[in-house]
Amino acid sequence: MPDPHSSRVYKFKEVLNDLISYFLLGDLISLKNYKDLHHLPDDLATEFTTYESGDNAVKEGILIPLAGIENYPYTIIFNLSGETPELLKTDSELQIRESGYILKIESETLHLFTWRALNNFKESTIEEFTQNKPHISLENGWYTLEILGGQTLQDSIINEKGENLIIRESEPTLEFILSKTKEKKECTADIFRSYTLKSNSY
Repeated sequence: MPDPHSSRVYKFKEVLNDLISYFLLGDLISLKNYKDLHHLPDDLATEFTTYESGDNAVKEGILIPLAGIENYPYTIIFNLSGETPELLKTDSELQIRESGYILKIESETLHLFTWRALNNFKESTIEEFTQNKPHISLENGWYTLEILGGQTLQDSIINEKGENLIIRESEPTLEFILSKTKEKKECTADIFRSYTLKSNSY
């Protein structure tokens, strides 16, 4: 469940990559519509790594791949507040910053999911691979996106001598800064960028 700082910032803790070094970000219905429109196979993993259809999907705002995701538990933040991102605050460590992505939302939902969903991507399997994965509600339309990566201090609970204590630890963090636009923009991001983060905790 999201842990909102405010009505426009949503945080998810201990998000895992399912042992494959990718996170993917997008509206799953937009991806399904793209697949149907271009008559792509259910095995989108092979399709996207063999042909240019994967690159085109990114440039068209259907899907954003984050490569180089280490097997850590991540803190994931969706930030629509217009205020200072958590990774740009003084107690955070910014390692990666990439702007210029675009996203198309058609089902009022944005999902972060893993590569395994692409192996057999069809309507009957979408729910299976998105259970317990971060997602937020968004108004349909076009968005621009900036991705920040690094470490943030997060509260953790430990049990010591029968008492629960709250401590602050550095956690690998990805923060998505979203802004709604009136029309589709051009994708200017480096779509092949790696999002490998250094972690002090793992």
